[in-house]
Amino acid sequence: MKRRDMLLKTLAAGALLTIPKPLQIFANEKKNAVLTEVSGAGNPLRFPPVFTNGGNMTLAETTEQVWPGQNTQIITVNSSYPGPSVVIDKGQTFTANVINNLSEVITTHWHGVSTPANMDGHPRNPILPGGSFTYTFPVTNRGGTYFYHAHADMLTAKQVYRGFAGFFIVRDPAENYNLPSGVYDVPLCIQDRRTADIPNFTYNPGSPEQTWGYLGDTVLVNGTPDAYFEVGRTLYRFRLLNGSNARVYRIAFSDNRSFSIIGTDGGLKDAPVSATQFNLAPGERVEILVDFSSNTIGQNVTLRSLAFTHGGTLPYKQGIALDIIRFDVTNNNTSGGIIPAAFSPITYYNSNEVVETRTFTLTMSGSHPMHKINGLTFDINRVDWQTRQNSLEKWRIVNATADFHPMHTHEAQWQVLSRNNNTNLPPSDKGWKDTVNLNPGETVEVLVKFIDHKGLYLFHCHNLEHEDEGMMLNFEIIDPIGIQQIGTEVPQRFELHQNYPNPFNPSTKIKFDIAGPVADNASLKIFDIRGRQVAELYSGKISAGSYETEWKPNFMPGGTYFAKLTAGSYTKTIKLVLAK
Repeated sequence: MKRRDMLLKTLAAGALLTIPKPLQIFANEKKNAVLTEVSGAGNPLRFPPVFTNGGNMTLAETTEQVWPGQNTQIITVNSSYPGPSVVIDKGQTFTANVINNLSEVITTHWHGVSTPANMDGHPRNPILPGGSFTYTFPVTNRGGTYFYHAHADMLTAKQVYRGFAGFFIVRDPAENYNLPSGVYDVPLCIQDRRTADIPNFTYNPGSPEQTWGYLGDTVLVNGTPDAYFEVGRTLYRFRLLNGSNARVYRIAFSDNRSFSIIGTDGGLKDAPVSATQFNLAPGERVEILVDFSSNTIGQNVTLRSLAFTHGGTLPYKQGIALDIIRFDVTNNNTSGGIIPAAFSPITYYNSNEVVETRTFTLTMSGSHPMHKINGLTFDINRVDWQTRQNSLEKWRIVNATADFHPMHTHEAQWQVLSRNNNTNLPPSDKGWKDTVNLNPGETVEVLVKFIDHKGLYLFHCHNLEHEDEGMMLNFEIIDPIGIQQIGTEVPQRFELHQNYPNPFNPSTKIKFDIAGPVADNASLKIFDIRGRQVAELYSGKISAGSYETEWKPNFMPGGTYFAKLTAGSYTKTIKLVLAK
């Protein structure tokens, strides 16, 4: 190595943010070897500290050196940027007391992690300045790469951009496939920033940013600008997280090498798949295995985002080519890892078992809030629909705009069924997902089932400017479909009886009669005064008899609703009044 390059590396390392000496999240093995002859300057990749389960997570405005020699005003978690990484085994209980030392409200969302509704970080449950809240929940997710981030209403984009985010990595002791581990298992959080704003994370979105999202022209990895990472001539596992507000990356290597995609948002796939590139949208995670054994010491290769055509305005637009991180080959150490032939099989949903199909159309208007789902913008007090626990649903998401929309659901991992009716999906789509990117004009279908918890959750675009500009809806997970047959007599005619009590709060019972076998599906659905379906109390084949079911609106606002029974050619609607 040239003396100048060594000095640059040494100075950069000394001037970086005051985080403990770079330490891999799973650093239970030997550290990388010392530097050898590698050309090129840059900054050594940072690794945030590991969070101590049960401790405090303190949010604060802090001055740190993101760029060497320059002070930057950022949000830190426990004085760390990025925030400390949660590393926890499946089956353990996670606990964190989140303390808000900022001047604005916060919530913490555990992205991709299944939590009770009151632990999900919904904007309805803000932590006030000077306040705190203890999040605690059992970790039931598959082993995988998840993360946490800000989720306060109208403040998510700003707070994430300024530093409020960190990894949440779940390990499953049952997953023993001899994958690279320890210092060879490397999490990489990719975020873009604007060189014009260096050294600060200036966040001041105007109309272009509210339309396309807040896009930068330089990349930070784990909060490191111009990052490099020293590797051995061996196999590595990289956990890639797109932590950007809006940028979509087309991930590839500078030498066009192939790699193995082994995991998506919700953990390992059923088998590794070879690829040379893939798209990574905000909120998505992809895990890859990369083999450097064919390289010689002294070589380097760069992970980058390839150029592609898309809308926006220069210099901040989608699709510009960007270097992400340089890998310098410095030693002959070996990880001992392998590329397995297969992992545990994934049970894929059967679309023939779908009990409810929902369509979500994404649009944009010229006025604020400008991003909409089914013509609606986010209302923190409105519940947009109810979904039954353990019921398989198909969500048809229609992108009627000219921009990308990475759509994310809370409280479930879904399976992508098709893109524009094409079921031949790219490998980064196959497996468990909680975020799926929609290309302009594209329709994507996913299959989803909410299993673990009930309560109020969110569905939204993970372009964070789109989210803050209205592209988010509330939904409530309620008890599984349940109707009770009353008596044994066969009714003489179809009938939907008036609910009782009416008006009601908090629940009401609805009785209906089926006079004979029904060839078609029978359904009992609830609509609001605008004609939008908000709940489905029953759907399926049904035999003759009298039945009763109960509707618990819970988070629904007070007002007039309508229950509609359809059974064969019979239909009837009654009016219900929720008194709140």
